Amino acid sequence: MEELLNLLEENPEVLKVLIKSQVDKYKPLVYMIGEELLNIYKDYADNTEYFETLAKVRRSQYVAYFNAGFTEEQAMALLFNDITNMKKAISNVTSSVGNKSKKDK
Repeated sequence: MEELLNLLEENPEVLKVLIKSQVDKYKPLVYMIGEELLNIYKDYADNTEYFETLAKVRRSQYVAYFNAGFTEEQAMALLFNDITNMKKAISNVTSSVGNKSKKDK
């Protein structure tokens, strides 16, 4: 490792060549993975069952609030609040996982 660092210090252009060769080596793999991820996302977008279920859940929440005695406006506000809080909770979890990963390095 020490020898490699000394070589890079003497000739920084070597690093450029080394990086380019590694990028060229792994580029096809990265493209293949990217294509598969895009295909998964397309499948997700075409999955109407998921969105129909999500709509039913949200409608059920709204109706439950309304049936519990809240006005239509209050029920909708509570539903929006639930959705917002869920997004914040997910964001906090993903942020803390990202921060924990950085600390582990």
